[in-house]
Amino acid sequence: MNLLDKTTIKIDGVMDFEWAPATPQREGVKQYEQLFCYWTPEIGSNPAKVGLMSIPSKQIVRTLNLFSVTDAKLHWQSDATYLSVKVDRHSKSKKSQATTLEIFRIKEKGVPVEVVDTIKDTVINFAWEPKGDRFVIITTSEPTGPTAVPPKTSVSFFCPEKAKGPTVGNFKHLRTLDKKNSNAIYWSPRGRFVVIATVANAQNSDLEFYDLDFEGEKPESDKDLTANLQLTNTADHYGLTDIQWDPAGRFVASWASVWKHAMENGYHIYDFKGEQLREEPVEKFRQLAWRPRPPTLLSKEEQKQIRKNLREYSKTFEQEDAERGASADLAVVEARRRMLDEWLAWRASVDAEVEEERLDRGLPVNPVEGLVEQPENGEEQQVIEEIVEEVIEETEEIVP
Repeated sequence: MNLLDKTTIKIDGVMDFEWAPATPQREGVKQYEQLFCYWTPEIGSNPAKVGLMSIPSKQIVRTLNLFSVTDAKLHWQSDATYLSVKVDRHSKSKKSQATTLEIFRIKEKGVPVEVVDTIKDTVINFAWEPKGDRFVIITTSEPTGPTAVPPKTSVSFFCPEKAKGPTVGNFKHLRTLDKKNSNAIYWSPRGRFVVIATVANAQNSDLEFYDLDFEGEKPESDKDLTANLQLTNTADHYGLTDIQWDPAGRFVASWASVWKHAMENGYHIYDFKGEQLREEPVEKFRQLAWRPRPPTLLSKEEQKQIRKNLREYSKTFEQEDAERGASADLAVVEARRRMLDEWLAWRASVDAEVEEERLDRGLPVNPVEGLVEQPENGEEQQVIEEIVEEVIEETEEIVP
């Protein structure tokens, strides 16, 4: 490791900086580059500034001047397609404050900046959808310092408008849920599903599971937006301290760690829709970690072909599942028939023993003989076996 060009990068008054989590391909840029952003406060008559720099060239590819800035937070989207700058601004009297979201569209020509609705309340949490273009924020109008009672919050969902062509439309407000206790946002690593939770709160421990691509009917007001929000389930985990999705985005684990308190420690596991699969109290439980998911061995072209032919694969798998089900049913029928044969054999042996004992005692072999009506044609009676299956319950689950 050596100092790049043997010189430092001088940024006066820099408050914070963040590397891009991926290597986006900016329009018109062919050479290799990494990006990082930074912000500086107002110094004298100079405005606050957000800068986007390219490395190794050290070229500043975009700057944004800001005024009346109290604080700023930098939030990269996982693919580095977007950079959101949460800017807290104060009024001239400095008695009131408002927040704006300045979104840099990294891959578009000239890196345009879009300003999302002004938010009057304090933003306490922000999270981009992984590999997506939607985000969630949590706000509160109450003081956020250390208080006996945690503040009431609001959860707001944002998504782009539908647009023609490859470009993404402007970001619009989708929905706000008021009078909540939520303070944490946990997106599925595959996107689409998100858990909004109340963590490390002695009074509440709610989990709410949302689907942003719900396949049901879409409200008329959301027809032009790229999301269909639906609450799929709710849960409660007393003493909740941590939440983590598994790498595949199919399951969610929540736990109460003894590292943070000693009350009802243990873990819960839910599926992506919020249905609880397991509840396990464990004394002195500390931490849960999912096994990492290794990267796929398939090339992008092979993955593309699989998605293209997914219906054909599905037919094959459904046929195999049906055959397995039929063989399982056949095994059950054969087991029942075997049990019936064993019972009939036992019954025949008992009848033979009874008949022999009656003969020894000089009694009639069949005391009710003659009372049982015999077939007129003299044919032997036949035993007809009938198998009846009854479906008690049938459910269908959608697996992402």
